[in-house]
Amino acid sequence: MCVLCYELAEESHWADVISDDSDANDLPVRARHRRKRILAAVLSPYGLEVSDPGSGRYVVIADRKGASEVAAGLPAVWQAAQRLSSRRPDVLDPVLLEVLASTPRSDR
Repeated sequence: MCVLCYELAEESHWADVISDDSDANDLPVRARHRRKRILAAVLSPYGLEVSDPGSGRYVVIADRKGASEVAAGLPAVWQAAQRLSSRRPDVLDPVLLEVLASTPRSDR
C-alpha cells in the first residue's frame, strides 16, 4: 500500500478507539488481531492474504501474485476479495465451513 492511499483514508472506526485506561488499551488491539485472524482464515483458501497496518479501520487484502487493495470495513473487504481472487469468495461454502470448523480456535 502506498503512503498516499494510507494517509487519504478516513479516520479510525469507533471500534478501534483506545481509551485512557491502560487496561482497556489492550482490548482494541486484541479485537483487531482477532478480526484479522478470522479474515485471514476465511480468505486464505481463495489465495488471499490479509495484513493490518495497525491504525485506522483499514486492512490490506493481497493475492499471492502481488496485487493488493486497501479495504475499509467488511463490505470493502468482500469487494476487494472478489476482484483479487480467481474464485468468488463464499463464506457459506460448505467446504470452507468444514475447514474453519476443523481449525483450532486459537488459530482463528
